[in-house]
Amino acid sequence: MPKMKLGAAFYAVIAVGAVVSGVLVFRGYGSYSGANQWYLIARGTVFLLIGVMFGIGAVTRRGLMSDEGPRICRRGWIVVTALVGAEFVVYAVGDDWGSFPSTVSIFIPPLVKRLQEKYYEGREEAERELSPGAPDGGRPPTA
Repeated sequence: MPKMKLGAAFYAVIAVGAVVSGVLVFRGYGSYSGANQWYLIARGTVFLLIGVMFGIGAVTRRGLMSDEGPRICRRGWIVVTALVGAEFVVYAVGDDWGSFPSTVSIFIPPLVKRLQEKYYEGREEAERELSPGAPDGGRPPTA
């Protein structure tokens, strides 16, 4: 499957958001101001690692659920799921600090892969319709 472009930009935005969230948690910003130090370190580390995973997906331009490429690009969604699970455990063990874990990040790799597949299917279909001698019985375009 070809390398993604728009999906890589989406991954980059998610990565930047996760890294910024991690830094804000480390600094004790907002609802994290009264949190214990261990909680800030654990939650901030998980946010940063999620950001790193999405950053890898953006830089490699293959995503975290690719059919080809390095293992991290093929199985990265499992790592993201484990990190969100760790984030949930830290949230549950900690007191009333911060927001609920970012469970939506689990659904981002499959969503991007599905959108990428649909995009390329649509492109192939449009190219078949526009080709004058379409072997699949398609009608050539009229002028």
